[in-house]
Amino acid sequence: MDVMQTEGGAETRTAAVPRPGRGVLAGALVLLLVQAVLKAVIVAQAYFKEDDFAYAARAMEAEPDPAWLTTTYLGQFMPGGFALDWVIVRLAPYDWTLVAALVVTAHTLAGLAVHRMLTTLFGKRLLVLVPLTLFVLAPASVPVLTWWAAALNTVPLQIALPMAVTAHVRFLRTGRNRYAAAAIGWILLGMLFFVKAAVIPVLLAALTWAYFGGLRGRIRLWLAYGGMLAAFVGLYLVRSLNAGPGMGGLPSLEDGLGFVGNLLGRTFLTTALGGPWGWFAGPDRAVAAPPWPLVGVCALVVAALFLATLRYRRRALAAWSILLGWVLLADVPPPLYGRVYLAGSFLGMDTRYVADALPVLALTAGLLVMPLLGEDRPWLRPLPRAEAVYAAGGLLVGGFTVASLVSINGFAAHLGARDKVDYLTAAREALAGVKRGQVVFDSPVPDFMLSQGYGKYGLTSRLLSPLADGDLRERMRTPTAATGGLVFGPDGRLRPVDVNGVKQDPPGGCWPRRQGRVTVPIPGGGDTASLVRLGTWTEERTEVSVLAGDAKYTVTLSEGLGQLYVPLPAPVRQIEVIGVPSGNTVCLGDVKAGTAVPAP
Repeated sequence: MDVMQTEGGAETRTAAVPRPGRGVLAGALVLLLVQAVLKAVIVAQAYFKEDDFAYAARAMEAEPDPAWLTTTYLGQFMPGGFALDWVIVRLAPYDWTLVAALVVTAHTLAGLAVHRMLTTLFGKRLLVLVPLTLFVLAPASVPVLTWWAAALNTVPLQIALPMAVTAHVRFLRTGRNRYAAAAIGWILLGMLFFVKAAVIPVLLAALTWAYFGGLRGRIRLWLAYGGMLAAFVGLYLVRSLNAGPGMGGLPSLEDGLGFVGNLLGRTFLTTALGGPWGWFAGPDRAVAAPPWPLVGVCALVVAALFLATLRYRRRALAAWSILLGWVLLADVPPPLYGRVYLAGSFLGMDTRYVADALPVLALTAGLLVMPLLGEDRPWLRPLPRAEAVYAAGGLLVGGFTVASLVSINGFAAHLGARDKVDYLTAAREALAGVKRGQVVFDSPVPDFMLSQGYGKYGLTSRLLSPLADGDLRERMRTPTAATGGLVFGPDGRLRPVDVNGVKQDPPGGCWPRRQGRVTVPIPGGGDTASLVRLGTWTEERTEVSVLAGDAKYTVTLSEGLGQLYVPLPAPVRQIEVIGVPSGNTVCLGDVKAGTAVPAP
């Protein structure tokens, strides 16, 4: 309320006059709050998966120095993401509540960044809430939020891209260097999390050329953008070469074209209009599976919008080209080289690969339906009657909103990872009860946790290392020989160890001793064995040394019948036990080589 004073000193109150844009900001905040609550409910149902575990294991075995942070991982260059994950893993390992809260909060900040971009370009008008709605409700954003490794890439880019556009446009309008510096900073931030951010300068150049009078007169800014881009590409190439052979490769022509067709013609086309309405589900995840009739309907809607905007909006073709250019330059090449040759064209149905394009979708929608601040003659011809425009717009926005909610609800029905939650909960409790001196032998985690295609990160010593303290973590990675030990079962609990593998008995009941040394061959050649169990008998406690390749262990054999478990750090053909006393006081008997499993 505003307070006014009359001549007689009496106060009167009048209704406060709304400030320009206050209603727009309030509407945006309500929209962002609603979507945050909706997505928080959905993301809370998901859990860690696949690369999340590999990232956590990598973070626990390294320090955040520049060499580690700039390492490429399966083609990903994301020092910012690795640094953030390193902190999270040490603060609260495998705490999905913390991760979910962080992801939803960051994505909401991305919504604020998109709102700022739209109001900078088009002013504080209510119509900017339409492209903002496209960003916050587009179903393509939801799957990426339920996958920590994917969110580490995409969500920071969803913040950096619109903020870079905002700063760049302000520089074009004012010429102030601080806005140019801010644009460079936002681009750099995006590059620290996702290689796709390298396309931001291209987007800014296209926007400037089409809507801000061309590229002339700002040579220093373009040189700065170009230098930063060249340095980034150079660093990425150097680090990629130093990383050695990876998973990169070119797909067949059929798979490549199929991937692009699926990504553009089914996934992006439908999710941009509220689809895909159908999902192909896996464990705690799903990819788009839009019904073909609805794909056809979406194609007709987009064709109608394309023709209508070309008819009425000046430079509409430039706006459409900016959107298509981003998808083709940023979203197609990385998976086309790095993943499609492994998974085939089906990979084009994964919405993760287009979630970063949603800020560009909002930008394009704004360019198509609103004039820029100060733009002269934005329309090629007079628009149809206001009633018709509002009716068509309301139908599109309302249909998009309903379709998005249906699609998002359908995706949420496929979330849930009770088996992973139970496994990690049991493992956390089991590791807390391990006593000093107890040996925990290594073994593969169950397939529902992580496939063995992830190599050493699919082993309990790595995947579960964030749950152990420093001393136990090191003992899990480098277990010693022992007369007994523990191993994780498929339920995440620790049990007495046994060996699943090939067994061999010695001739005469004991392996022969020569000058205090007993040579024991590894059954099956030892190429795949990681643990050896050796039967023992001694008259009294006896200390011996065990040689397994380059590894040497010292262990005390218990009196009477017992077992000796020897880990094999590398494939070996035999182990040697030295320091065996003369006489018949020690007998080393049957040997079994294979992998550690819980004893029956």
